[in-house]
Amino acid sequence: MQHRHKKTRKEKIIADYRHQVYILKNKNISSNNSTLAISVSGNSYVNAHVLRDVFKAGALSFFIVAAQIILFVLLKKNIITLSMLKY
Repeated sequence: MQHRHKKTRKEKIIADYRHQVYILKNKNISSNNSTLAISVSGNSYVNAHVLRDVFKAGALSFFIVAAQIILFVLLKKNIITLSMLKY
């Protein structure tokens, strides 16, 4: 018995855009205002994911750099020593 493939978030977003385009083609909307409104609402949804990903990457980078600085200070003041490190 095979399990169904679970859609990822990216696949769901792409499917949502495809449905919006399909609906627009069927309605034959020629007004730029309505297509602009749809694209703006779609961009805000994507921007929320991008902002969250950028925040996660920034936080991770900050913690990595902070850990390196703390390790450097601890080694420089001989608070901790590593036998394999000669300086």
